[in-house]
Amino acid sequence: MTTKKKQTAGAWRFGIWLPGLICMAWPSAWAQSTRPPGLQQAEIYTSYDSLSGNYGSWREVGVRGLYSTGPHMVSGELANMQRFNEDGTYLGLGNTMVLDKNWYGSLSMGAGDGASYLPRYRVDGFIHRKWLQDLSLVTSLGLGHYRSPLDYTDNKISLGATAYLPSSWVLQAEARINRSNPGTIDTQQYFMAATWGQAGQTRITGRYGWGEEGYQVLGSDQLISRFSSHQTTISAQHWLGPDWGIRARIENYKNPFYKRQGFLISVFKDWP
Repeated sequence: MTTKKKQTAGAWRFGIWLPGLICMAWPSAWAQSTRPPGLQQAEIYTSYDSLSGNYGSWREVGVRGLYSTGPHMVSGELANMQRFNEDGTYLGLGNTMVLDKNWYGSLSMGAGDGASYLPRYRVDGFIHRKWLQDLSLVTSLGLGHYRSPLDYTDNKISLGATAYLPSSWVLQAEARINRSNPGTIDTQQYFMAATWGQAGQTRITGRYGWGEEGYQVLGSDQLISRFSSHQTTISAQHWLGPDWGIRARIENYKNPFYKRQGFLISVFKDWP
């Protein structure tokens, strides 16, 4: 593992979580059954993380939304944040489209405002296939490209599977292979998650990720590369009424350079 100065890079990170990535998670459950046209969900959130090693703290506020046009579910997110004493703003847009009974695809794009830890732009595409008689197993193949403000790049391929089990359980697993440039740094990351609960009541999710990272920017003057990391996340979503509720998440992340602990809380509103 190495440390560099006066450089920046983007990547598919554990440590530098990109807000637009969450837009991909919302439409996945929706794709199990097409929703009527119209606004589906809106959410406002705030988060705080403390870091060791004199790296300060992270703060973030944002809004998210989902809008259905029938076969398309359009997602959007706008976030303002401060990380490593640098302010940044991120805009993400996504579209998930049902292709037929067994297939659906998704495409998302996002861009930052020039902050060193946000992308100049990023593009992600996924194709999903449902299996078994009850369509309870979904496999996914994804490709992604990320370019940082100083032209560092990441290219990734991911393979994933989601199993919808009886008794309100959902199990997920994913493997990612990433190539970062310059330097042709090849890394792998792995994720596992389990969710219990039902929409309209309470859902609880535990997630664990581990592997190597190619690059990670620690503000405008420091870059670390090729190192191991792991991350544990526990989140809960609870409906306080028929169409609204709260989400909460706690997270713990570690790499050889620093530790990060934080929380997120949000309020969401559903439309039938």
